[in-house]
Amino acid sequence: TSASKNWSPMWRLFWRHQLAICCAVRIGLIAYSYAHDALFEVKYTDIDYLVFNNASRHMLQGRSPYLESEYRYTPLIALVTLGNFLLHSGFGKFVFAAADVACGCLLAGLTSWPAAAAWLWNPIVLGVSSRGSAEPLILLCVHAKLYPVIYCPAICLHVWRTSASASQAVSRLIRLAICAALSFGAPLALFYHLYGNEFMSQAYLYHFGRLDPQHNFSVYFLPMRLLGPRILRAVSGLAFGLQAGSVLLFSWAVPHQDACWFFVTFGFVSLNKYFLWYLVFLPLLLYRLFPSSGRWLLCQLAIAWLLPQAVWLGLAYLLEFRRLPIVELVWLASLFVLLSNAWIAWRLFDAYRRRMQGDSEAKKRD
Repeated sequence: TSASKNWSPMWRLFWRHQLAICCAVRIGLIAYSYAHDALFEVKYTDIDYLVFNNASRHMLQGRSPYLESEYRYTPLIALVTLGNFLLHSGFGKFVFAAADVACGCLLAGLTSWPAAAAWLWNPIVLGVSSRGSAEPLILLCVHAKLYPVIYCPAICLHVWRTSASASQAVSRLIRLAICAALSFGAPLALFYHLYGNEFMSQAYLYHFGRLDPQHNFSVYFLPMRLLGPRILRAVSGLAFGLQAGSVLLFSWAVPHQDACWFFVTFGFVSLNKYFLWYLVFLPLLLYRLFPSSGRWLLCQLAIAWLLPQAVWLGLAYLLEFRRLPIVELVWLASLFVLLSNAWIAWRLFDAYRRRMQGDSEAKKRD
């Protein structure tokens, strides 16, 4: 791609070495997962990986993957993890790790190797892919999740603002809509033909009405435990409205902002694997806002993002595995995560505003 073509031979060699080390680390973590699961109470392998296994087993026997009651995904993931039975039990983990590395290579081509390294060496990314979560694969496949629809306002606004005329904008948007409909609709039609309404209900519609009272990063988990179902539905509607409003507002006001950040932050259910939805785009945003400066600010943002999560994870461990009655403290930690993410978003917005002002002043001088 355009960015990687400008790399010198030395940087190309350095990038290949970095890529090889990243792959080796992921292979090592996958190997470590077997020893960890055998020795420790808290398992390294994601519980969803066991769900994928069960769904794949049903598919291998010619049955529906949705006979696994906890399987809420596209059949594509169960199809990928068939290799767990045909080749090796860690096959799915290697596929997910390969998708994770592929995302890093795309970032390297679009921006620079430091931006790609911010993805490839991110501890959250390393942990999620090596534990057997399918999120890295989902990032490469729009069919697997509905959430990419939140990018439609920003994409449409960008196309409209960068077109020479209204007719050109409409033409570009129509072509974009046709491509999106085909890429999303073709696998949807195939799996609907194979599994019918069960596929639509479990893979997509279930997530609209999902209510999860278990502790998670969302500040809504405690109200879910305390409120009745009728009030809970009203609160979930309010949460969805807040998500949609924040996405639309920032898509309009800050077109280069990562709208998914707000979608996950204000979500009714928020798990650390959902963070990958916006982390994959974050290097693109930072590359634009901080091309050669602002490293201290980036360090501050990284600390502000990681520290609240570490606090939350420590408290959640004490609650879930040591059975300590600290659910209120876990909720306060969720609030800490929310406020830190809001502060980071404000700093990114401020950096974007300063960058736009600088570009505008540069144009005037020219």
